[in-house]
Amino acid sequence: MAVTLKPLKPQDLRRDFDPALVPFETSDQAPQCQEPVVGQDRAKAALEFGLAMRDMEYHVFVAGDQRTGKTHLVRSFVERIAKEQPAPPDWVYVHNFRQPDQPRALRLATGQGKVFAKEMAGLVDGLKTKIPALFESEDYASAREALVNQFKRGRAEMFQALDQEAREQGYLLRFEASGIMLAPMGADGEPMSEADIREMKEEDRAKLREKSEILQQRVAEVLRQVSGEEKELNAALRELDRATVLAGVGHLLDELFDKYAEQKEVLVYLEQVREDLVDNFERFKKKEQPALPFPVPSEEQSYREYQVNVFVDHSETQGAPVVVVNHPTHPNLFGRIERQAQFGALLTDFTLLQAGALHKANGGYLVLPALDLLRLWLPWEGLKRALKEKQVVMEDAMEQLGFMVTRTLRPEPIPLDFKVILVGETMLYNLLYAYDPQFPKLFKVRAQMADRMDWGATEVTGFISHLCHVGKEHQMLPLHREAVARLIELAAELTGDRERLTLQLAIVEDILKEANFYARQAERQAIQAQDVQTAVDQRRHRASQTEERLREAVTRDFIHIDTSGSQVGQVNGLAVFDLGDHAFGHPGRISASLGLGREGVVNIDRESNLSGPFHTKGTLILAGFLRNRFGGRGPLTLTASLVMEQSYGSIDGDSATLAETLALISRISGAPLRQDLAITGSMDQNGRAQAIGGVNIKIEGFFRLCQARGLTGQQGVVIPAANLKNLMLPREIVAAVRKKKFSIYAVEHLDQALEIFTGLPAGELNPKGKYPKGSVNYLVEQELERLRDLARKAAKAPAKKKPAPKPAAKKPARKA
Repeated sequence: MAVTLKPLKPQDLRRDFDPALVPFETSDQAPQCQEPVVGQDRAKAALEFGLAMRDMEYHVFVAGDQRTGKTHLVRSFVERIAKEQPAPPDWVYVHNFRQPDQPRALRLATGQGKVFAKEMAGLVDGLKTKIPALFESEDYASAREALVNQFKRGRAEMFQALDQEAREQGYLLRFEASGIMLAPMGADGEPMSEADIREMKEEDRAKLREKSEILQQRVAEVLRQVSGEEKELNAALRELDRATVLAGVGHLLDELFDKYAEQKEVLVYLEQVREDLVDNFERFKKKEQPALPFPVPSEEQSYREYQVNVFVDHSETQGAPVVVVNHPTHPNLFGRIERQAQFGALLTDFTLLQAGALHKANGGYLVLPALDLLRLWLPWEGLKRALKEKQVVMEDAMEQLGFMVTRTLRPEPIPLDFKVILVGETMLYNLLYAYDPQFPKLFKVRAQMADRMDWGATEVTGFISHLCHVGKEHQMLPLHREAVARLIELAAELTGDRERLTLQLAIVEDILKEANFYARQAERQAIQAQDVQTAVDQRRHRASQTEERLREAVTRDFIHIDTSGSQVGQVNGLAVFDLGDHAFGHPGRISASLGLGREGVVNIDRESNLSGPFHTKGTLILAGFLRNRFGGRGPLTLTASLVMEQSYGSIDGDSATLAETLALISRISGAPLRQDLAITGSMDQNGRAQAIGGVNIKIEGFFRLCQARGLTGQQGVVIPAANLKNLMLPREIVAAVRKKKFSIYAVEHLDQALEIFTGLPAGELNPKGKYPKGSVNYLVEQELERLRDLARKAAKAPAKKKPAPKPAAKKPARKA
């Protein structure tokens, strides 16, 4: 007789959480709901190390599955650390008076950027009123008049001396617009006429010309002296203007020099401002604007050289900055050089420089989504270059791509001292580490997020606190303790493990929000367990149309799957269909055929290119098991084929190995298999059952089909005993097991599954090396021996001679 394996008890199928362990009746009675980062000790330790290492090569990559709260962990953890650190300095851009296309970057103390900008704006306002007043003052007018009068007196004396000298030589000086002219003087003291000059003797005219040449040289000398005096006058006037400006407005700059005496870069800039003011004070004088029929730029634009572009302002920043960028384009990261349209042209200057995330996060922390960063690739390359060079350079993105761009600014780079935290999936981290040689040099700290945690008292406390915080943050109804208990059980269901709770907290939070919706709809005062269950059921209903259509195809006999009776060489396997937002289990009919041959076990799915590598591996393990158990007496002279019937897509995974082995042994032995049972499980070459994934949804999939056809009390599922810790079945299935309408069996070996499915003992080898008569293994061995005999007889039988071909009949000749 077969050894009867008892089905699992209801308490083995699910772990419940006692609501009495929740420390409140409703969450509004909870003393304090903090927001702990639940169950990520490894990631927190890595983050703490990476952020404490001030080396610019120790940036952090937070890796983990989707919806595990990676960004939430980073923000909450980094913001807590940043609050304890000082705010970084401000950065401003100012005009470069030496190279106008290369604006200078100045570092100022925290909050001083705006102050310095206001001080420079006040300086300009003061200059606009002070300088015109200086040049309109009586002192300045007197000093200027004295210099001009002195020049005029000197010039008059030189011209008088020159006129006297000319008269002594018989010439008169005539001052005309074209210059000083010499004219011969007559006896009456007036210029001689042309007729008088022609009547003169040749000797007298020659003497007159000789004197004229000497006087011309003398006039040139005097004019050179006057020009020199005029240049000296202009220099003196400029020096007077400079002295007037310095004396009048110098105290305004002296205040800034004294205030920023310890900041060398600011002093250099202020000195350049002073030099430029003295050289270009004319722009501050009042000028009457001519009326023109077209617009002209206002005078205010001429003062831009003295403005300050407050590039990064931390006047209101508490602690170190934490910048989270959701759209990491090149301008968003590295800043942009904006332009203004003016008379049909695009113009720019240093006041149009806009900071990017790297500038704003400098001195703090920058959080970036890794996948979005890599999609655009140009920002990724720029980020690596900035981290390597430890400075951020503002450039046009088109220029980096090699395109020709119009002339633009080349702002002075700003040195970087901050931490970059990339957030992405584990696979992305592995790909970058393997294929980007610069990545491991810059991101040396991996903060690996866990997707689950232990179901222990400490973890439950943190989980409850997190639920309370989410409820208060989103202004939900209070959570009843039974709702909390149901959410804790749901967290275990999501992991498929009765000893673990999920850390994909975003899914739990979504269900909590939906439960709050249903509770408000029912006009309840608190969220109850039934609201949570409604949210779970409705979420499943919205996504389960494909599952229901597939089950309907079975119940309407489009897909043939038996749930009663027995069949030889046929068994119900279980597969998982993952649609992304919904995964479900569904049975599949596995059949086996057998014949004499030497091809061994043939996987039809593999031959039709529908089998994945793991499924193929399972088939090869099956063949190894047969050889190991039944190949001791001779070679296996068989050709067997296995297939998942009515399967029209690819199949992968080794969880059908137990089912395929059962089907093949049933076909060889002739022992029928129960069709009211389904089985899932991997297997090694010795027949030991091994754990598989998705055990809960596989069981539920077969249960739903049996439920649709009507539960008989004989139906059930066989699973590996190694999966007992994964059982978190729905309460509906547990209730059916309790009422003995459905059964779950856990096996450790193939032989146990054989006994359950056939009702016969599997059979063990006796001391003589034979299996007991009537056992399944005995029947298999007898059939294999029969096939060997047939193979031997076929090999000894003489080959039949082929009859000689008959000669072809001659065709009668055709007459012409």
